[in-house]
Parts: sequence; structure tokens; C-alpha cells
Amino acid sequence: MNARVKIYLLITLFVAALYAQKATIETSANPTTITIGDYITYRVTITHDPKIAIAWPGVAAELGQFQIVDFETSDPIILEDDREKEILTYYISTYDVGEWIIPPTAIAYYDSAADTTILLRTEPIGITVKSLLSDEDWAKIRSIAESDSSLAGKEKQIAAGRAIQMAKEEMLRDITDPQRIERDKLFYIGIAVVVLILAALIASFIFWRKRRGITGSIFSMSAPQVPPHEAALAAIAALVAKDYITNKRFKKYYTRLSEILREYIENRVGVAALELSTSETMNNLISSDFPLREGDSDLVESVLERCDLVKFAKLVPPEDWHIETVGVARDFIERTKPDEPKPEDEEIEGGEVE
Repeated sequence: MNARVKIYLLITLFVAALYAQKATIETSANPTTITIGDYITYRVTITHDPKIAIAWPGVAAELGQFQIVDFETSDPIILEDDREKEILTYYISTYDVGEWIIPPTAIAYYDSAADTTILLRTEPIGITVKSLLSDEDWAKIRSIAESDSSLAGKEKQIAAGRAIQMAKEEMLRDITDPQRIERDKLFYIGIAVVVLILAALIASFIFWRKRRGITGSIFSMSAPQVPPHEAALAAIAALVAKDYITNKRFKKYYTRLSEILREYIENRVGVAALELSTSETMNNLISSDFPLREGDSDLVESVLERCDLVKFAKLVPPEDWHIETVGVARDFIERTKPDEPKPEDEEIEGGEVE
């Protein structure tokens, strides 16, 4: 077999292997060198046979050191060979200087002809994150460090660290000493009056129980159980009243909202939700005997997926999410709470109601 025949054979085998593969995945990042806080556009492109199901990495994919600031998905694009191309775009950033890696992205699909699941994985992408300090700034730091004779002969990194620490000590001031607040005499008189009133009320209550012949501890009485929907709505109201959004504590806000909704699902529907993933929770909810109406499961899934993005993917949520997501959670609770009992009018002769 001559060299030309070998080349044709290799090309034929390569083309056959390419067309036999029913899905491909590609990733790209631009730019790959940034300063702290800059955005990187990270794209995941999947081209596949429309007859196969792709297990996407998802909008809450793990991207290592990088935070997902925003994301967008494209509609499927039909190619000339009838395959489909879909693109998921992440806008990511990080606030740590150094050489970092965007981890490999993987997808899986099931090949029914070969009765096997095939996993495709991309290569990692290196990203360089530089400091906002210019070369001149670092030169000044080095000169300050080298001017300290006590650092002579030590490594430059140690010297620079010492210089930075010296700068911090000059710029930062310690907090002032705590000051004792002197309280007026009326404050203590007021406390004494309140204590006396509470003592009188407790004594009166104990006397009343003895007169009625009620036995047992006064703390043994249990309050009626609050219905799940009332407890969930009250918890949401308390969450909104807190200052999590004002102080940009988004993870705390959405984590608590997810817990409230999962607790409601467990108490109202009777299926496990608190310790499960969103997909497992949705499977339990949909497969339960609870009479869900059309669209109820979509409401739950949309809230839990948004909460997952903030909790796990470090997404900075848009402003309109805060109230909108709470509103969707409230809608699901209102739609699935027990029906209010309707009093039956009892009519008597003469048209009067008893």
C-alpha cells in the first residue's frame, strides 16, 4: 500500500468517525487575560443529532474560581446537515489575582443504536487575572520594601508583603474604645414596674387555675398547630422584612426562600424536599398523589432553580428577581393551600336564615 492510499484511508476513517459521533461540544473564553472584576464571555456550544437527548451542564454549572454574573441561552440553530446547534453563554468574573483554570465542561448523551451512554468533555481553559496596580505601583512597593534594611537578602515577595502591611497600618485606624451609656433612673423604675405587673399577672393566673380546679403545669398547654400555608406565608413576610437585599446578602435571602418553599412542600404535600436536589424534589412532587393544577410544578421549579443559581453558582441576581421570585413562591402556596370552608346557609320558612 503506497503513501497516497494510506492518506486517503486515514481521511476516510476520520470523516466516518466524525459523522458517527452524534454530538460534539466546544467551549471558548474571551478574553483570557483580565484585571480583577472584568467579565469573561464563556461559551458552551453543543452540536447534536435532534433525535438524541443531551444532558446539558446546566445554567448553574461549576466553574471553579469564577462567579457567574449572568447567563443566556440561544434557540436551537438547524444546520445544513439537519443537526442542531445550541449555545449557552456565561458571563463570569473573579476577584482573585493569579493563574486560574475554567474546568472542563462535559455532556452526556444516550446512543440507542449502541445501547450506551457517551460522555464528551472539553479541555480546560487557562485564565490570567492581573492586579489593578500598575507596574509603577509595584515598583514603588518594591522600592519601599528594599529601603528597609531589616529585609535585606530576603525574597522580594516577602519584602513586598511587608511593604503592603506597612501601608495598611498607616491607612487603617483602630476602632475607638467602647463607651458606657449611663441610663436614667426612670429606666430602672420602668423595669421594676414591668416586673411587678408580670408577677401580678402570673399570680392571678395561678389563682384562677386553682379556683377552676385545673391541675398540671402551667407550661404544659400546647398551642394549636399552624397550617403549613400560613406558616410559609408568614416566613416569607418575615424574610422580605429583613435587610438581606439592602445589604446585598443575596445568598442568605435566596437560601432561606428555598428552605421555606421546601418546608411547605414537605408539610403540605407530604414528600421529602429539604435535603434533596431540585430535580429530586420535583420528581417527588410530580409523582405524589397531591392534586396539582396545571402550572403548579412550573412555579416551584422556577423558584428553586433561581435559588440554586444564587446559592451554588454564585450568580448575582437581577434586581427584578427579588420581589418576582417571592411573588411566584406565594402564588404556588396560595394555589395549593386548602380550600376555605364555605358555611351553608340554613333557610327556614319565611326566608329567614338561622
